[in-house]
Amino acid sequence: MIKVIGFDLDDTLWDVAPIIIGAEAQLDEWLQNKVPDLKFTVTSMRKLNHQVLEEDPGLIKKITEFRRRTIKTALSLSGIPEAQSERLSLEAMEVFLQARNKISLFDGAEDVLLALAGRYILGALTNGNADINRLGLNHIFSFAFSAEQVGAPKPGLNLFTAALSHTSIRADEMIYVGDDPKLDIDAAKRAGLHTIWMDRGKKTPGEFLADATIREISELPLAVARIETDLKT
Repeated sequence: MIKVIGFDLDDTLWDVAPIIIGAEAQLDEWLQNKVPDLKFTVTSMRKLNHQVLEEDPGLIKKITEFRRRTIKTALSLSGIPEAQSERLSLEAMEVFLQARNKISLFDGAEDVLLALAGRYILGALTNGNADINRLGLNHIFSFAFSAEQVGAPKPGLNLFTAALSHTSIRADEMIYVGDDPKLDIDAAKRAGLHTIWMDRGKKTPGEFLADATIREISELPLAVARIETDLKT
């Protein structure tokens, strides 16, 4: 019997590209207004990524702190004193995260999620830094884990292990829904979960076939029901 349904977030429940573009534009505007002497734009800061990672390789698994440290490095290289760079980088990340968490769910997604939440425990498992509390989705999702929290991103199994431990269920009692064949479907299959691939027509299948494939969120309840039926036969 299925007890829990886990979800990837970005590109599964909303289109993330325009959100990140918009958030970076707001961050850029804030930085230029706050620090007129800044020698970098958000785009040109990317050339500092290698330097920042060389100083702290562990940041590759901490995307929020990685971005903040890159901003701080850009501020320092622009002649901003250490303490001020630290403070401004923290403020800058808050600007980014507020904008990054202003999303528009795919059409019909909220109704589908609310209906499923009436029958199953729903959880969010993401490599990104979307936050269910900032998103205003904590009335739908009972739990959420990010790669930063568990120490490794998908396709590692840490996120799935955390979800199973949190809910005290077996792997075969959980379905995972995601858009990425390798990061979501293959990884969840290796963890022993049932899977539903949200196929947006942009990616080719991975190593494992999903238990169900859908192209619209409205198809999700039927896909879940079919998996439940198959488990009874």
